[in-house]
Order: sequence, then structure tokens, then C-alpha cells
Amino acid sequence: MKHYWILGIIVILMTSLLTGTGYGREAQNTDRLYDELMTIYLGNLARRDHGVPPLRANVQMTRAARWFAWDSVENRHKPYCGHQDSRGFWPDYRAREYGYPGMAGAENAFCGYVSPADAIQGWLDSSGHRANLLCDCHREIGLGFYRGGDRGYVAQMFGYDPVYPPVIIEHEALTTTTPQVGLYIYSASGDGDMVGMGAAVEMLVSNNPSFADALWEPYTAEKRWTLEPGTGWRTVYVKTRDHLGRTVTVSDTIYLGETLPRAELSDVLMSTTRSEITITGTDQSGWPQVQFSTGWLADDSFDLFNLWWGNGERVQDPDAMGNTAFRLEPGDGESFAWFSTTGFIKDQPLVAYFRLKASDNTTTSEIARIAVEGAQSTYGPLHLTGRDFAATNVYQEFALPFTFPTDPEHPFLNIKVWRSGSADVVIDTVTIFTASQPVQDTLTWVLPGGNYRGQGVQARYTDEQGGFSAIMEMSTKDVVTLPKKPVDDEIISRVYMPLLVR
Repeated sequence: MKHYWILGIIVILMTSLLTGTGYGREAQNTDRLYDELMTIYLGNLARRDHGVPPLRANVQMTRAARWFAWDSVENRHKPYCGHQDSRGFWPDYRAREYGYPGMAGAENAFCGYVSPADAIQGWLDSSGHRANLLCDCHREIGLGFYRGGDRGYVAQMFGYDPVYPPVIIEHEALTTTTPQVGLYIYSASGDGDMVGMGAAVEMLVSNNPSFADALWEPYTAEKRWTLEPGTGWRTVYVKTRDHLGRTVTVSDTIYLGETLPRAELSDVLMSTTRSEITITGTDQSGWPQVQFSTGWLADDSFDLFNLWWGNGERVQDPDAMGNTAFRLEPGDGESFAWFSTTGFIKDQPLVAYFRLKASDNTTTSEIARIAVEGAQSTYGPLHLTGRDFAATNVYQEFALPFTFPTDPEHPFLNIKVWRSGSADVVIDTVTIFTASQPVQDTLTWVLPGGNYRGQGVQARYTDEQGGFSAIMEMSTKDVVTLPKKPVDDEIISRVYMPLLVR
């Protein structure tokens, strides 16, 4: 059999998010959807055979790939073989256009309608396509199959979203005849930063989105798991957390049974992103206001933390988040440290909570100052005396509202702490939350950046006098509805607020 293909390209270019329209958003033909999902599965088997982790099917990239396959047939007067669409745009643009929030641009194409097995083999037989298919730099994938008359096209798109560490059941197989399955569980990459979770250290695994009866265990990428018995669609939920307690919850679904009900296949089986989440039950707390975060913080363990002058050292501290803190000590005048970054939330009112402790809570003299600088705006400094600390050597939080303006000429956000006088001042973590809003039984939170992918949602309650509660993480449930016919459904994430005793 003769194959026609063109080498995929890797282009990563970040521009503004556009709104995709057209063919890709329509429900896919059942047979073509089956071919798309089978191609993902067979590609993952090839990755397994070469020691590379599997890829999670993604709905945004799939819709972008579908549109391009359709465009390459319907908007071309003669057979086309390439990666530039009829409008002149390339894969990275189409991924953003259809809402993929991560890095994308690597694409394979098959210029004709072929079977999933032939598509994978053809790409493996081409060095450029093979490199795309087997690269461990990807975590998600989209497939688009289209046939129009006697012409067809297949597009395969790859991506990576740093905030999303997927779980994948049996290499993204559609069905299994045994409840004993293998899981591949990704970890968030890196050591984390102010908006991104660090590498996973622990995980929960469950057949229930509430994680009832699940116990934290050390993180491992591969795990054998038993699905709920019987016949039907089965979903596995995984929550991972980093050394600072930040979490993300992900899931994957497979059909348990002898015969796959093809009519029930839908895009809902794929990973997705949401720009907003629904939060319920906040009015049960007794506090009038609430703030939210997905784990935004600055910690002494980050590379962006520096001691600029004076005496200071990182110390082990079981009372600190992540079990480390940074102690600013007397000698040689003041001590000064800061966190500095350019990649944080812009143009939104926020509140920074400085978690500090001091060795002296009796003096009326200043022992510390805290401030936030965003672009050319300064918030604070807030002057702290010993009397501002309720007890010695016990962590206490101090709130400082701020906004980080967009300013290309001055792109840095600086979070600053000074120590003065004769007391030790210990910096643990600076946590950051949205501005307070009135509690409601049900509210919609539009996430800054518009990319909710299962991140743990934290809350603080506040009042008009400046009081605030401890941080609490809300329990999240991913509600997955498998339709009886292909429809344009997506995973719906709802967040439920447990009762807080004030």
C-alpha cells in the first residue's frame, strides 16, 4: 500500500487565544470518532514499545485536528498534503484557536483516509513523523479523521500543558474485559512556581470522585488498579500533591465489558479545560466573604527566592509549609530577602498573606517590614513591631492587598521582607488569594488565565474588620456524563465547599 505524508513540524508560538468555529466543534461521525480514538491507542502502544509514556486524548486538540482534516479536503480544489490550512495558519495557531491552553505545534498528517493501524505504521516509517509520535515532550494528543467523497485526511496534533498531569488507563484503550488495569500517572513537572504545582510526592487513587476510603500513598508513575466490577463505563480518579500541599485531580474512563457500545462514544471521554468552575455551599461558613486560590504562593524553596543583604539561612522547620523556612538574623544591619517573578497574574486585585514568626513579641519597635511591588506600583510597606505577633516563634499571617499591573517596561513582581532590630524573623510562605467577594450558596469563579484542569481550589473566609480564616481546600468532583449518542459534551467540574467551623 502506498502512503502519502509530509513531515510534521514543531512550532511553539504563544499569542492571544482566539475562538475556533466550524467543523471541529460539531459532533464527530461515530465511525470516524472510533478511528480517532483507536489511533491514539495504537500510537500509545508504539510509545510503550519504545519506552515512552502514553498520551491522553484531548478534546481541544482533537477539534483543531478535525477542522484541519475537513479543511484540507473541503476547502482545497485539488488534493492537498501539508500543515498550513487554507487560511494560511499553522498547527500552533489552530490549537490555540480551539482553546488548547498549553504548548502545541507538533503535528503529523496523513494525506488520505487510512485505517488507524496504517496511519501509525506510516508515521513510524517516516523519521520526522516518528520523532513527533515518540517524543517524551508531549502529554496530550488530538486526532482528526475526515472523509469527503473520494478524498480524506488524517491529522494528529501533540501538546503539553504544564499544569495538567494526566492519568491514562491501559494506554488509552477504549475497552477492557478485566477490571484489573494498568495506570500511568504523570507528575506535575519541575519544582513548582507561584502558579504551578511542583513535582508530585503523594497521590490518592479511587473509583469515586470523592476519594472515599482512599489513602495517601507515595507517588509512583505506574500502578495496577482494580475497576469497579460489572459492565459499563468505569472512571478512575487520581489526586496528586506536591511538597507544599498543592493538589490536582485528574481522571480517565474506559469501558469494562466484552462489547464496546460504539454509539456511546463521545468527546466527553477526552481531557479538557474549563475557564470557570461552579462553587456551592460557601454561605455555610458564617463568614460574610470568601477568597479563592489554586495554590498560588511564593516559598523559600523556590529559585525565585533570594537573600539580598544581611544575615540569613534556610532552616528545617516542621511547622513550615514544605518543612523549610528562611531565617533572617541580626547582625550587619538589616536583613532583606525577596521573591521576584514576571510570570504571575496581571491586573487583578489580590491579597498576599505573609506567614512569619519572630523571636520577640514584646518590643514596640519595628522588627520587620513587608511590601509588594508590581511594575511601578508599591503596596506597603507594612511595618510590624514585636507586639504585632501574638506569641514568640509561632507563625502568624499578615495580609497585604496588591495588584500586579501589566507594564512591559517594568515586568517584575517583587515580594519583599526586611528584618530590623535584634529579633530573628522567619519567613515561611507567602500565599496569594483573590480579593474578597460576598459568599453565596452557588457562585461561578472565572479563573485567572482561564485554565482549570483539576487544580485544588483553596479558600479563605474574611470579614469587614480584616479578619480571615485558615486556608482550607475544597473537595472537588468531576461529573462525567456518558451520553447514549455522540454529543458536544464536556466534563463538568463542580466544587463543593465543606462546612468551616469558625
